[in-house]
Amino acid sequence: MSVFQKTGPLSVLHAFIDASRWRVSPENDAPARTGMISLYVLETGGCEGCAMEVESLCGSAFALERYGFRRVADPADADWLLVTGAMSRACVQMLDRVWKAMPPGKSLVAVGACAIDGGLFGAGYATLGGLKALTQVRKTIPGCPPSAQDILSGMQRLAGR
Repeated sequence: MSVFQKTGPLSVLHAFIDASRWRVSPENDAPARTGMISLYVLETGGCEGCAMEVESLCGSAFALERYGFRRVADPADADWLLVTGAMSRACVQMLDRVWKAMPPGKSLVAVGACAIDGGLFGAGYATLGGLKALTQVRKTIPGCPPSAQDILSGMQRLAGR
């Protein structure tokens, strides 16, 4: 009998142990890049579709670090702020605090239609719409929701890679 059981309840455990087999390989199998861009992700409201795609991008299937990006837990360590979801009125102060906590040279990236212009939610009593209602948005990744691959491609385009 094999060390790892391939079927039954232990097959799920085996799958997690061997997660590297699901990873998307970079085109041309490029080596890891230096000069990582640190990402802080902020969900500001909406359906959570874009946030789930960003979460899947940060999982083991994509090996984000191989593409020159890493996710950080503290905005003081971030180069880019990825915002997903429509801008709810309750999140405006939180967005401001996170932005002020980031070091100079920071960039704001709107991920998905809701973060860009409000998408399905638009402006109303609970939402201001997207980031366009608050500031000039220069970096965007469109879609409703954009797939994890679309987000990665958009980040590479924005980074000039």
